[in-house]
Amino acid sequence: MYIDLFVGVVCAVLLFRAADYEQLGPWGWAVASLGATVIVSLRGGSMIHLLLAQVALFGLMWWYNVRRRNRKRS
Repeated sequence: MYIDLFVGVVCAVLLFRAADYEQLGPWGWAVASLGATVIVSLRGGSMIHLLLAQVALFGLMWWYNVRRRNRKRS
């Protein structure tokens, strides 16, 4: 249980740093990461499920950033 929380906090920090670097509003992404951690933990998910949720959230951030940049270039 504690290792899941630790991994969730580490992923939240990493998403915060990545969002800050890309100028995407880091607090929202960090809260989303912690929310994903809480949801996966409460549903009884394993470490694999937690990591998959974090990778999916990172993929969502990447997709949003690509779409945002394409809109500004037009």
